[in-house]
Amino acid sequence: MKKYVLVLSTLLLLLTGCSKLIDVQLDTEVIVFLSDDGEKQIPLTAKDAEYVMLKEWLEQHKAGWLSTSGRYSGGIYLTSGNYGIQVTDSKVVLYSSIRDNPTAIYAQEIARSDLKELKNLGK
Repeated sequence: MKKYVLVLSTLLLLLTGCSKLIDVQLDTEVIVFLSDDGEKQIPLTAKDAEYVMLKEWLEQHKAGWLSTSGRYSGGIYLTSGNYGIQVTDSKVVLYSSIRDNPTAIYAQEIARSDLKELKNLGK
């Protein structure tokens, strides 16, 4: 029984140690870039349903961010504060910057139904 508790405790520590708590604050206005049409830009503010949806999602999902690297394709992109944010069909990805050399630093899996209106901006 002691071995079981020890193994379970170790696994729990490993799982919680791998994810990060990230607090992303959206700027008062964000510009959405579409992966399929880099020329098209869509401004969003607190008056827009998509902005409110993303803001609420980010507030509710501060925990559970996993470290990642590289770049992901598809979806929509926007910048806010120190982060670049990408929303794809299956992930929200945070970039250290999307200006010069974007590098993904954290990602969180999402359901296809999550952030659907925001994803639909790119379709």
